[in-house]
Amino acid sequence: MLADQFPQREAEQLMRILLEDLFDIDLKRQLMEPKLRIDEFQYAQLNHAVEALLEGKPVQYVTGKAWFDGLLLHLDESVLIPRPETEELVQKMSECLPSDRPIRIWDIGTGSGCIAIALSKRFPNAEVKAFDVSELALVVARGNAERNGVDIDFICDDVLHPQSESWNQPVDVVVSNPPYIRDCERSSMDRNVVDHEPSAALFVPDDDPLLFYRQILTLAQPQLNSHGVVWFEINEAMGEEMVRLSSELDYNVELLEDYNGKPRFASLRLPLIS
Repeated sequence: MLADQFPQREAEQLMRILLEDLFDIDLKRQLMEPKLRIDEFQYAQLNHAVEALLEGKPVQYVTGKAWFDGLLLHLDESVLIPRPETEELVQKMSECLPSDRPIRIWDIGTGSGCIAIALSKRFPNAEVKAFDVSELALVVARGNAERNGVDIDFICDDVLHPQSESWNQPVDVVVSNPPYIRDCERSSMDRNVVDHEPSAALFVPDDDPLLFYRQILTLAQPQLNSHGVVWFEINEAMGEEMVRLSSELDYNVELLEDYNGKPRFASLRLPLIS
């Protein structure tokens, strides 16, 4: 059935994911037991999952699982599916952050908690606060943090209308993968993304596509320590605009490319006062 709608290789990959995530039948066992049988209940589950895929539901929502930076996360349609580009953001950050001393980290718009949890695993001495406007998302994130054995302070607050006292505390690292897809780009996106992933976590108005970046930089500015840094995942089409915004707010910015050679990340620091 999957091969009727997906290319053969993709259909095979989806079936492997379903067998592993639904029934813990890993790839090695699948390859060693080509005539592997499942019971009637599992068969019904598998059929239901295949039907969901044929209707356009992303496989991560079908299985309720996704991997990020080597960590297994549970998720539902209240949070975005973690992307490889966001994994790359964590990797680039980890190359620059100090591992020999405690640091304070804010993850703004945490969603599934993927960035906050990955950084907590990589930097056990870090004090991590993770913010999101959606309490439903924070339920998912808290569960993922608990399953992965990390202690994170999750805070429900709207960065555009901040209320929490946590914003008034000093911080060393701010990271965010905020909504950055312009409404005008919606029609060019895959339907399974538009139809199933939370729009509020994806889209921004065409007339103010950098509103989250502007607010985060403004909010962080008085709290950043002298060597503090802000990391963003950005829209590849908005690199020049990000440079201009950074200059307007007195930040020094470096744009970094992703594996595909596209400007995808921004690292920002305030000038050191001599």
